Amino acid sequence: MHRLLLLGSLWLLVASPASSIFQRPTGSPAPPPNLQYLLEPLHATVHTQRGATATLPCVLRALPRNYRVKWSKVEPANYRESIIIITNGLYHKNYGPLSRRVRLRHGHRYDASLTITEVALEDEGRYRCQLVNGLEDESVSLTLHLEGVVFPYQPSNGRYKFNYHQAKRACEQQDSRLATYQQLYKAWTEGLDWCNAGWILDGTVHYPIINAREPCGGRLLLPGVRSYGARDKQKDKFDAFCFTSALQG
Repeated sequence: MHRLLLLGSLWLLVASPASSIFQRPTGSPAPPPNLQYLLEPLHATVHTQRGATATLPCVLRALPRNYRVKWSKVEPANYRESIIIITNGLYHKNYGPLSRRVRLRHGHRYDASLTITEVALEDEGRYRCQLVNGLEDESVSLTLHLEGVVFPYQPSNGRYKFNYHQAKRACEQQDSRLATYQQLYKAWTEGLDWCNAGWILDGTVHYPIINAREPCGGRLLLPGVRSYGARDKQKDKFDAFCFTSALQG
């Protein structure tokens, strides 16, 4: 009998859609209005570094009947929201490439916080904790931020040799990954000034300029992260902006 109850509970979790859904990410997530069951997190950004263990908070103020909590991650490279874990409070099921490194913290019966072990470069980004409760679904969004550096990269035989996929592989060979726009923007605010345009993770092309000058778009353009927008990932050739984070310890 107990085995049948366990299988039935797991079937409810497996029956939930395990495939990714499309959702275009926006800017910094605003606090969701009128939260009834979920507590608004004190801090929307969790700072960590590669190799560490990080916990994204998600705490319920009450336990509705027949509820589920679903954790997912927004992938900037393809605007997909990928499911990580689903729980009904008693049982849970993990999904996707993060499945072996995630668990629910379960500090108490209202705690649905997500713990990620051995944080990797690709773990940085936006996460969503969604309470699924019939017509009263609600969610909170959090950002996992890795401390690290952005650096421009080009092959030894000259600039503008990479299409998007080659740039992605080149960064990986340097123990890094293509930077996100947020990482490139932060690097610009900290002094990155680079005239050559490069790919970033979402398939767009940019170059950060602090000192306006003739070879870099002219003196009349304001400083900033200048954009070429989305380009053809197969045909167009640029440099790469890579991001890396030091291993903890």
